[in-house]
Amino acid sequence: MSNLYGHREQQNNQRFDDLSHTLSLFRETVDRDINGRVQQEMLTLDLLNDNFSNLWLKVRRTSGDLQTVMTRNASLTRIVGIILVLFIVIWTLYHLR
Repeated sequence: MSNLYGHREQQNNQRFDDLSHTLSLFRETVDRDINGRVQQEMLTLDLLNDNFSNLWLKVRRTSGDLQTVMTRNASLTRIVGIILVLFIVIWTLYHLR
């Protein structure tokens, strides 16, 4: 009886060791996958940040250029503004019908 009990205990210990090894491998695989995904997402976020920074610089530069042109040609700016307002009013009235 004691031999049978010892044999089962040995089998259980072996199974626990196998389970522990399997869980360790699983944990390492999950950690490696998560770490890889995080690194990939960080690279994507860095790229997006760079792209938005470049876009913001271009928008600021274009806005400054537009402001310079508008201050140099005030009368032309008024004419273009009036034409745009008239276009929007006519377009809105046409689509309301």
